[in-house]
Amino acid sequence: MPHIAPRIEIFHKEEINHTLFFVFSNVFDTSEDSQVEKRFEPHTFILKQEKLFWFMNDKSSTLDQELLEEKGIKINSVQSILLNAVLLSYRRFTEELEKQKEVIDELNKQAIRSTSRQILIEVSDTERNLVMLQHTIETQEEAVTKLLDHEEFIEKLNNPHLVHDVKWYNRQVKKLINVYRDLLDSVSSLFSDIMSNNLNKLMKFLSSLSLIIASSSLIGDLWGMNTGGLPFEQSEYGTLIMIGVTLLAGIMMYLFLKNKEYFDD
Repeated sequence: MPHIAPRIEIFHKEEINHTLFFVFSNVFDTSEDSQVEKRFEPHTFILKQEKLFWFMNDKSSTLDQELLEEKGIKINSVQSILLNAVLLSYRRFTEELEKQKEVIDELNKQAIRSTSRQILIEVSDTERNLVMLQHTIETQEEAVTKLLDHEEFIEKLNNPHLVHDVKWYNRQVKKLINVYRDLLDSVSSLFSDIMSNNLNKLMKFLSSLSLIIASSSLIGDLWGMNTGGLPFEQSEYGTLIMIGVTLLAGIMMYLFLKNKEYFDD
């Protein structure tokens, strides 16, 4: 199962003749599912003496064929088969991380134009993918490091260049996953800042609208009191004059707020 990979076990009991058990994860590309956790495929290697057994959970996996096509001529030992397969999986991780980077770039562009619910869901899904990738890469690093520290394995491998390539890709994917997690965090922060800014603008608009309406309402309320001596009480144009005064009060409040730069961003 993908959730148990990667791992390594080295048995030294006589009855199993120093058997090495190694499991690593590979990620395959598909357009059907964007969730990376569903695209992990574990590969199990059992190295016993000079015999190597390779088990794949997914029958559709093409990692072995890709390995033969790319490294067939350079493979000269069972140890090199195992390590070249690990190297190829690191390249697949790098390609997957580059695709996640494209998603992050697109989310960053969309964040400037919109803060819709769908975009927030995409941010959450991308963050989930990066978390799963980071966990798998870190766990695989532990297993690969233990494998490269196995003196007997390295001695039989006798290929320092291959060891160097595996270590280099290991460092590279670690750097990439950390950089892309930081980039996604910045996009998430951008979403939060934009949403907060939009909320502030809305509250500012509602507050200014309330002040304008309140100034007009105050005039209307005072003019509508059931007392004598109100201006234009007996005039046939009193209602129109009252409406004009309330509108004037609202306009004056608007100009006052504008003069105080209350409507500026």
